[in-house]
Amino acid sequence: MTASPVCIFDGTHWVPGPLAKGPFPGLHGGVVGGLLAAEMEKTSQESGGGMGLQMSLSLLRPTPVEPVAISVRTLRQGRRSLQLSAELVAGGKTCAVASALFLTPEALPFLEEQPVERVPVAGQDFHVGRRMDQPWFADACEMRREEGGRVWMRHLNPVVEEMGPLTRVLSLADWATGLSRPSWVDAEKVVFPNPEITIHLHRPPAGAWLGVDSQPFWNASGLGITASDLYDEAGYLGRATQPVVLAVME
Repeated sequence: MTASPVCIFDGTHWVPGPLAKGPFPGLHGGVVGGLLAAEMEKTSQESGGGMGLQMSLSLLRPTPVEPVAISVRTLRQGRRSLQLSAELVAGGKTCAVASALFLTPEALPFLEEQPVERVPVAGQDFHVGRRMDQPWFADACEMRREEGGRVWMRHLNPVVEEMGPLTRVLSLADWATGLSRPSWVDAEKVVFPNPEITIHLHRPPAGAWLGVDSQPFWNASGLGITASDLYDEAGYLGRATQPVVLAVME
């Protein structure tokens, strides 16, 4: 039996379900990014674009838990590249914008395929963030943590039906900031949202699992970044970076 998607398209808007919520009021950033990625992947497929290998997401304000509208615009289409931008509107306000790059492969016969070092999924069951009284996006994901700190994750419920690879990676990679909180940052006193995330991939992802190795570079100034290496079972996949803003919890 296929698990129900986190969000459903009603013909004009994306309607979020209970699992779309974040730890604070509004939709989870991974869900917002996943919806924008899904619409851009759809446009790329219709336009004959290639593989989604880069995406930047800017979260402008909290997205309310209500139907959202997404528009996609083509910035440029070349022989092997397609650049798209997208905007998410809810409650009459732009809540998030994104851009993505789709590239078409072209084999070079004089280059040898490089060997791949496969990476096994390992670790113990793991729960990120706070325990909530109500369902939220963490309940739509399965996570395992290795002793070395790498966290493997996959969707139990897809963000959308027929979820594409860029949607899957972006919506999971957004967890990285929550996974990497340094011990000197008290989660009971400090919130640490990431208003942006950018991912770069060197190939399409393989399989359902995404591995995240995160390093926090956070400062007492209340600013920082989280830098994460991304993996799947076929090996190294790419990189994610997120600026972080630290603030006193109200």
